[in-house]
Amino acid sequence: MAFLTFAGSDREKSVNWLAASMVSTAVSGLGHEVESQRLETLNLPLYSQVTEQSTGYPSSLRDFRCSVQKADGLIIGCPEFNGLITPLLLNTLTWLTRSDQGAPDLSAFRVKPVLICSSSPGGLGGIRAAAELANYLRGIGAIVFPEFFIVPQAFSVFSEPNLASDHPLTVRANEIALAFTELAKKV
Repeated sequence: MAFLTFAGSDREKSVNWLAASMVSTAVSGLGHEVESQRLETLNLPLYSQVTEQSTGYPSSLRDFRCSVQKADGLIIGCPEFNGLITPLLLNTLTWLTRSDQGAPDLSAFRVKPVLICSSSPGGLGGIRAAAELANYLRGIGAIVFPEFFIVPQAFSVFSEPNLASDHPLTVRANEIALAFTELAKKV
């Protein structure tokens, strides 16, 4: 099976990329293919119908949308920005719900298994943004995996260069990767 990973952060050492990467590594370790996409490299304009009508569908989005459609499941790193998902992630998802003909098109997400990963330096680990993203994704037809991969106190957790295979977070990443891929097989 093939999975696609992306995160709503453009920071090079984003703790949300690190969280999503932990699960992606675990998924890959189960023998599945995992592709990653940095959203900032798409250089998407801020979505509005005016922008869409005047400049058209961003060419950088075509291949990415195709990758989303082809993937057997998505692993999304979801940073929290004032309790919500980041503008980068929301803007990308908004563009992905549009066709290159300038019309609504939710087919990229229809019955698509999605695993949400979130981390933050605080004690909640980005749970509020993860819940907001889950609600959004359900609204556009995705099957959101019922458990999030949450990493609170991320700066301290990720300060270790490589987490040991028996570290509780690594064990959790492996467990959730297995359960998520099993769900994706059934869809």
